[in-house]
Amino acid sequence: MQTQKEHFMVNGILPVLLVLLFSTQANSQWKQPVALQPFGTIENQLLQQVVDGIEKSFCKVEVDIRPAIPLPESAYYKPRNRYRAEKLLDYLESYYALQKKKKYVKIIGLTGKDISTTTEQYYDWGIFGLAYLDAGPCVVSTFRLKRNAKSGKHFMERLIKVVIHELGHTFGASHCPVKGCVMEDARGTIKTVDEGGVEFCSRCKEKLFRVLCR
Repeated sequence: MQTQKEHFMVNGILPVLLVLLFSTQANSQWKQPVALQPFGTIENQLLQQVVDGIEKSFCKVEVDIRPAIPLPESAYYKPRNRYRAEKLLDYLESYYALQKKKKYVKIIGLTGKDISTTTEQYYDWGIFGLAYLDAGPCVVSTFRLKRNAKSGKHFMERLIKVVIHELGHTFGASHCPVKGCVMEDARGTIKTVDEGGVEFCSRCKEKLFRVLCR
């Protein structure tokens, strides 16, 4: 004979187990929406290759290519004819905060113009990309990645590495001391990008387990 207490336990635990089961399945299938935001005209084929590279490395990320928008005049640095990367990050954050559409967890700004930031030694230092650690937006420029590229394929390899690197920062991965890891600090040289890998080391995979293939 089933007592009232036993009846409660059976009927109480089963729904909880079912909820946990469906919750686990939903989490394994749910993808985090990321926006790829072109600044100005960028070829669709290039954008699609970037998307493919991102989704290959971040299996739980789904990338939407957004309509192009102009670079903000507020970020333009006239003395060097380039755009300040940190101002582009601020602009992207504000721009998407005003959007009433789909909520994106991360935003990747992509431009063909030269970008720069301030370092300990230089006020205006040209860079490949910039991201704040564990933040929403990042920005990448193709300007310096095209220099001395051996082919279109070589250029795309560089670009995808830098995009994955900056996106990794937004998900909380810092610069990695492991040689060949995609999160290795480029130290401002294209040589490091070329010699580095496109994959995360085991340490960085552990850091990014929520968005990487497991």
